[in-house]
Amino acid sequence: MPASKQDRPNWGKQWVGAFAGAVLGWGLVVIFPALEQRFSLLTVILWCAAIGAGLTNLDGFMHAGAALTRRQNNQLNLIVGLGLPVLVLLLITLLLRR
Repeated sequence: MPASKQDRPNWGKQWVGAFAGAVLGWGLVVIFPALEQRFSLLTVILWCAAIGAGLTNLDGFMHAGAALTRRQNNQLNLIVGLGLPVLVLLLITLLLRR
């Protein structure tokens, strides 16, 4: 159980970020039709929603990076925390392309 209110996940903030990202993705497809030709509408919307939800939870990525680096350097922890999902997605993409 979380010790304080700050330790609890803030799902509402992430949902707002995901919704805002989805709306932004839809707007990008409307403004740039080449995006819809290169990728599907659903793909652009889902990626933008995931990025929006991730950006609203940067402190969570810092905590994940701090767990691995065991340092108090916030910039390093953020880079490591954001790098882990990117590496996992890169590996999945490489495996699916074969």
